Amino acid sequence: MPLVIDESIAIAAPPEAVWRLLEDPASWKAWWPACVEARTVDRRAIRDGSILELALRPSWMTLKFKPRVEAATPGKHLIWVGQGGGVTGRHAFYLDRRPDGTLVRQQETFSGPGVLVMRLLGQVEATRRMFRDNLKGLKRLAERAL
Repeated sequence: MPLVIDESIAIAAPPEAVWRLLEDPASWKAWWPACVEARTVDRRAIRDGSILELALRPSWMTLKFKPRVEAATPGKHLIWVGQGGGVTGRHAFYLDRRPDGTLVRQQETFSGPGVLVMRLLGQVEATRRMFRDNLKGLKRLAERAL
């Protein structure tokens, strides 16, 4: 049975300002506290088909993986899919323009036999906390950039 984690935050900045932070993996460590490493394999801005090299530490363990970007639509959404440890994850940031800025929704759908291990190791709540923390960081930097 898939596991879905979904968190959102209102940011007082336009989607274009938020997107500038999302499309540049080199900036991720500045707003994503659990991000140890983030880059595209080709060192270019994120686009459809990009391969990412990510290392995340949502709790006591560091997870390294190379997801493929399914969709990178400026000012709208960033979606990637990765696999590791018996888990397939489809991660998405959705940007929704609002009169006072942007509603950012971060969602991940996990599937595979490793989801049970995630639950047993307490990684579900750790991942939920990581999402909340990185959305707060994204908000802080996007609003500061104005």
